Amino acid sequence: MSRQSECIDDFLRKAKEDREVYITDVRRSFDRIGTLAFHIHVRMYEGETEVFRMALPRWENAEQKEFVAEYIRAFVFNLLSTLGALRIVVYLDRSNEELVQIAEGLREDFQTELAKTERTGYGKSLNVNERTVAALFGGSREFSIEVRDLSEETEPAVTPSEPVGKPVFALLPARAQKAFLLGIDVGGTDIKFAVSLDGKLVHCEELNWAPASFSCVEQLTGPVLEAAERLMEQFGGGRKWDGIGLSWPDVIIHNKIVGGETTKTKGLRENEDRDYEEQFAVLTGLCAQLGKFTVSGSAVSCCNDGPMAAFTDAVEMTARGEDVSKGFIAYSLGTELGTGWVRADGSIPQIPLEVYQSIIDLGSRTARQYSAEDVRSCRSVNTLLPGTLQKYTGQSGVFRLACKELPKREPALYEEVLRKGLFRVSEDGSFIEVPTAPKDRRKECLEFFMEKAAGGESEVCRDIFRKIGEYIAVTWAENEYILHPAAKERTLFGRLVKRQECFDLIKEGAVSREPSLVIRNADAALAVTPLMRQLEGDPVFTVAQFAQAVGALHFACLGLEED
Repeated sequence: MSRQSECIDDFLRKAKEDREVYITDVRRSFDRIGTLAFHIHVRMYEGETEVFRMALPRWENAEQKEFVAEYIRAFVFNLLSTLGALRIVVYLDRSNEELVQIAEGLREDFQTELAKTERTGYGKSLNVNERTVAALFGGSREFSIEVRDLSEETEPAVTPSEPVGKPVFALLPARAQKAFLLGIDVGGTDIKFAVSLDGKLVHCEELNWAPASFSCVEQLTGPVLEAAERLMEQFGGGRKWDGIGLSWPDVIIHNKIVGGETTKTKGLRENEDRDYEEQFAVLTGLCAQLGKFTVSGSAVSCCNDGPMAAFTDAVEMTARGEDVSKGFIAYSLGTELGTGWVRADGSIPQIPLEVYQSIIDLGSRTARQYSAEDVRSCRSVNTLLPGTLQKYTGQSGVFRLACKELPKREPALYEEVLRKGLFRVSEDGSFIEVPTAPKDRRKECLEFFMEKAAGGESEVCRDIFRKIGEYIAVTWAENEYILHPAAKERTLFGRLVKRQECFDLIKEGAVSREPSLVIRNADAALAVTPLMRQLEGDPVFTVAQFAQAVGALHFACLGLEED
């Protein structure tokens, strides 16, 4: 057996042992020993071409070939989920029939000829890509995948990047001092609202909800619109909002919600009594609906929850006098993983950046056998694809690891979890879930494991958060390869890092895998601007919980007139 074949078998062996096989490790090994060129040219939305010159090892049997093919499919899926594309061109040796078969098969894998409603799995990323292309170009562009011989490959023309405007972050706290603002941070288990009036943080509130169970769009838009009007009347006394900042967990292009393949709209997609595209069009126009509560009628600034985290970080770092020239990248660890990238001038790249959909693990074969809704599963509930970050870095990752490790290592604690009803096992034992009805237990369940980890009561729980950190390090490496941003540090937001002890464990796990990775916690040290300092002093709500809602107040100031 050749060295290249042995390399593939090593990964397959780990996968069958239910261990992780990280896509970053596969790439590094394949690029080092592979002799088959597989070059991917990605035509970006703004016209430039990104080139990924990959190498593949030679396989010796069908199982090895399928593993290589799965690696390619996963990478293309990650490209579309993160960067998006107008066109993908693969350059290879066309005399290698099996290699051509893998490349040509990408069209079928991603279901390029099917309608959005018929696509599954990898094709879900194409749905998001098509909606994004439509938002950017109308109906003038269509996505395509092409396969060409290496002899046709040329160096793409260098497209000058658009100059980044002057830094804007320092201006925003002052604008907030003379405005009536609403910040909204929408998550998977709750919506957070923050109200500021002429520089005073006058109100914070949290509304619990379970959007994945909603069957009509009004259930999604209603709570946001109703709260915007109620809080306007309560704190404005007849005054309309000067600006509204909205953090929404989906792809946002030019202030419109355009993705449509997230967990939050799962119930809408599964409602056969109403057309999903028609329902989603109503959600796409949410900012326009919110605009009627603003003075100008349109002063609503919306972005994904990931960019909102990065933006929040940027404003506070600027106020602290730190360098803003490289922009910022942040991760939000809550119900799922949010990834945010913001440039120094406050602008956000108009790309999907659905990193939580990305596939990082080609192993864990036992975890693949369970249905996506099972706590033990590593399958995405959106795409049903295994190994996606949705089941690794957010609360689902904590639940999955707890269910995997506690019965073996700390059975007494696992029995306590079952007695408390935090895990519910079906009568035949074939399905395990964290109950969401009649009462949603997800927050309580997560808090339980965080408390055990933070208090040092359970080494398994401490290892869970170290493992989350390891996943963060893999995410960082994949982002570096695909996005190669200037910003190298990462700031962590969200419920998983609310406790400093849990953040420290995540950091420990991340740095053990990627020693050069620098991560910071969005804790009280983040509070520098007047609004964030007021949040820090709140007796009920913490910076870790409400930082993005307050960041949305500053984000709302982008829509106000310059000083």
